[in-house]
Amino acid sequence: MLTLLAAAGLAAGCGSKKDQDKTALKGTVTFGVLAPVERTGELGTRAKDLTDGAELAVAEINERGGVLGKKLTLDVVDDACSAPVAYEAAKSFLSDGGGTAGVIGGMCDEAAEREVPVIDSTGIPFLVTSANSDDLVNQDTASTYLMNGTVYQQALSAVFWMNYRRAARLAVLQDSSPESKELARQAIGLVDQTPKVVGLQTVDDEGNLATIAKATLVGKPDFVYWTGAAKTGGALAKALKQAGYKGTFTASAGSESPDFLAAAGPDGAEGAFVTATASGSNTPTAAHWAERFKQVYKRAPGFDALQAYDAVRTLAHAIDKAHSTDGKKMLAGLTTLDANFTDFLGVVRFARDHTQLYDNRVILQVKDGKFAWNRSLRTDALQ
Repeated sequence: MLTLLAAAGLAAGCGSKKDQDKTALKGTVTFGVLAPVERTGELGTRAKDLTDGAELAVAEINERGGVLGKKLTLDVVDDACSAPVAYEAAKSFLSDGGGTAGVIGGMCDEAAEREVPVIDSTGIPFLVTSANSDDLVNQDTASTYLMNGTVYQQALSAVFWMNYRRAARLAVLQDSSPESKELARQAIGLVDQTPKVVGLQTVDDEGNLATIAKATLVGKPDFVYWTGAAKTGGALAKALKQAGYKGTFTASAGSESPDFLAAAGPDGAEGAFVTATASGSNTPTAAHWAERFKQVYKRAPGFDALQAYDAVRTLAHAIDKAHSTDGKKMLAGLTTLDANFTDFLGVVRFARDHTQLYDNRVILQVKDGKFAWNRSLRTDALQ
């Protein structure tokens, strides 16, 4: 295990000695962090992003007086984003003598699937930051909650967006990946009479997109929903536009990528929408936070940083609300979070099935070859 003690002056400078004396903290409260911190490549980069986001939250909390007057610390354990390693990593919190008040992390579905049962058996609150498989939690889960919207919630957001756009005729396009097909299946299943589903096609051959586009337009859709990979999505948006499509084209969250824009070309994706996941870079209300993160870590935050930042804040708020680090009392705090406790989209609430009551999907639109904010789908938040 690697224990990180976040310096109180990390986020806003060291301050004067007088200021430091005012915030003197006695004792510690520790949150565990599960992330593939020893991996390299994309997973390692994301893990660093996650731990940096968590550290920034810890630093800010300690600046404001800590948790119950104690210094908040992090105990980071590598889970390798691998099921066998994740199982052993989660078990480390069973044998720490009750020193861990809560746990955050769980970037990958296969790792989180092994971590959740282990930590849930202890009653320690566990906020899964990034993994979002539909079957990770349910109403019978004891102490684990998701901070990221599930696949079902992405499908529900997409259907909400269709209705917001007053879509009448819907064509759904998917690729051959299980993830794409599942999202398409759930979205179609959630449609209630309107819009009418007039087409479902699987795109296997990018060289055949002109034919796919023409076949899609036979059903005269006014809304096309793409659930597959970013590169193919961009090329498909371009092909549909070249075929004369004038309606709404919306891609799922995976298309918020430079690959989408590059494949579409300068004009191919102009006006297209993406049901994206809120992050520091795409959400206006998070802009000041993202700049603060960049000042501290000399790079822009990714999605995992914001998720970890909010998870640490949520656990700390639950402790303050419960006036205790006892697991049962903290869980009571998590289910009754204060109305003024918010993230950058609005209030934080958990549903009975331990998912986010208000998920973290937002709508982006391609303008001048870049992704730009369009709106939140939440009724309680920034529009």
